[in-house]
Amino acid sequence: MNLLATLVMISCKQAALLGTKASLNALSILEKVKLRMHTKVCVTCRDYQKNSELIDEAVAKILEQKEKQELSLSAEQRKNILDAIQKNSL
Repeated sequence: MNLLATLVMISCKQAALLGTKASLNALSILEKVKLRMHTKVCVTCRDYQKNSELIDEAVAKILEQKEKQELSLSAEQRKNILDAIQKNSL
């Protein structure tokens, strides 16, 4: 194997770590090259990376939906709070 290939080829474990790192923050140019080279030849890691991206997108959508949900109290809860306020203010 030539020197360049030795410098850029990484194990599946390293590829998984770089894929995770890429989803959390930016990779260096060398890390991007290493990940890209590995996923070009390793179908398993390529599939793993795609699945990880899908999971990240799904989680982001769920979190976004939760943030948009309006929180509201039931009529009974509102009544209990108002009663407690009135009792404490007397």
